[in-house]
Amino acid sequence: MASHAGGGYGGGHDRLGTAVHAGRQVRDKSFHLNEIRKKNRAVQLEIERLDAEAQTRRLGTSQFDAIERKYDQLHAEVATLQGALTDQNVVLDACVNAVDGAAQVEALRAKTSALGTANAHERRALDEAFERRVTLESGLKEAEAQLERLQRDVRSKVDALPGGKRAEHDRLEVENERLKRREAEAEAEIERATAELQETERALGGDQVKQRALALRDKTRDLTDRRVALREEKEALALSPEEQRERLKEQIRADKETTARAEQDIVDLQRAIHAGESKLAGARIELNERDGAGSVESMDRADKLEKLLAQERELTEFIDDFEPARARALNDADAGRVAIVAAMERTARHLSLKGNVPNQRRFKELERELAYKQTQVANAEHTNERLRTEKLERQNELAKIDELEDKIATELEGLRGRSSSTENDVARFGDLPKLAAEADETRARLTRELASFGARKDALRSIVNKRSLAHERRRRETQSGDAFKNLERMEVKIRTAEAGAHAAGEYIKGKESETDHGALRRNLDEVWEALNSELQKRAMYT
Repeated sequence: MASHAGGGYGGGHDRLGTAVHAGRQVRDKSFHLNEIRKKNRAVQLEIERLDAEAQTRRLGTSQFDAIERKYDQLHAEVATLQGALTDQNVVLDACVNAVDGAAQVEALRAKTSALGTANAHERRALDEAFERRVTLESGLKEAEAQLERLQRDVRSKVDALPGGKRAEHDRLEVENERLKRREAEAEAEIERATAELQETERALGGDQVKQRALALRDKTRDLTDRRVALREEKEALALSPEEQRERLKEQIRADKETTARAEQDIVDLQRAIHAGESKLAGARIELNERDGAGSVESMDRADKLEKLLAQERELTEFIDDFEPARARALNDADAGRVAIVAAMERTARHLSLKGNVPNQRRFKELERELAYKQTQVANAEHTNERLRTEKLERQNELAKIDELEDKIATELEGLRGRSSSTENDVARFGDLPKLAAEADETRARLTRELASFGARKDALRSIVNKRSLAHERRRRETQSGDAFKNLERMEVKIRTAEAGAHAAGEYIKGKESETDHGALRRNLDEVWEALNSELQKRAMYT
């Protein structure tokens, strides 16, 4: 019977393993079927997204235009900050090098007002030119886009032409190129003839014409300079962010050097003021000590005698009892002697300087000079602090601009990458017949697999039901056996024994904590140490 039961267990185990493996196989195939469906859905969603993105790209590049406008705005802010920094540097140079700071500041204000008016006029003209430029660029972009569409249409139509008409079209294109070159040559000849005619008219105009020509030449030179300046500004605007960053760094480096020179001048002024203050303080001390020199000398002598007596008493009292006290007393005596010698030397030096003390008029001059230097230093420190604050603000703004430039470059690179990937995806998904054929083939294959999986699912379900019934029967047989009941009784006994062991362990720990004399021993050690130290102190004093 035992062998039969063992065989039953082994057979049940084999059948259960087969059922488990069969169920796992069903789950794996269902999982792959769901994954294929998800992939199909993802491909459809990607096709829809690419269609929408392609439609968005065909409508325009509004995001890129917004980034360009943001870049222009930041560049304008950088130019404004550079102008403000230049103005502050000019004011600082004028205040440091000028004798009359107020007059120089007023002159700078008048000059600033005049320059502000001129800059306002030029700014309005530049804004109008910039607006015209933006309008022309937008019109040019639209024209280029329209021209590109027309060229694509023309190329498609030309590609669709028969062989004879295609050859005729090529011949007409060659003829068109030749006529364009001839037209350019004719326009150049017309311009040369117009220039010669204008030269002849100026020669026939007399002196008035010559004066007019001189005026026009001056105006042309001014306009040429203006054009060169505008071209340089345009080239600066067309520079890459790295080149603009290097140019700004050079400007910041020059500003740092100017600020360092100003700080060095301030340090020199502070040193001069400190020297004047020290001279004034020394003179005042000498004046105060002029009348009380005799009293100081007598006080020094009395202090000397008192210190000598105190030292003598200390030496007599402690030299026989304690050697370290004797050494300390000797050191105090040496220090007292040094102090007395220093006091006597200081008194002699003060007496020798009596005749060199400046008079009241010289004191007033020194005070006025000190007040003037203090005012200059205060103004310079205030200006330096303000410039340092503005410099930090400008550096923070430039750092933000650098970060924005990096972000703009990164976004542009991302847009280029997305554009290229979108173009590739559009080219790949543009072949609709091929995609439709692949979708039909996939659908047919999935339909066949679905039918096969359905049949296998029914078969596996019947097998699982049979194996489940067999497993339930084996489980009931096992629970009704004597071995299972004996195991349950043994498990109850083991749990009871573990509970008793745990309670005994807790009881033992409680008893150990009750009989622990470590705390009492530590308290006795502390009392013993305190008593020992007290006895040592009493023995020392007795």
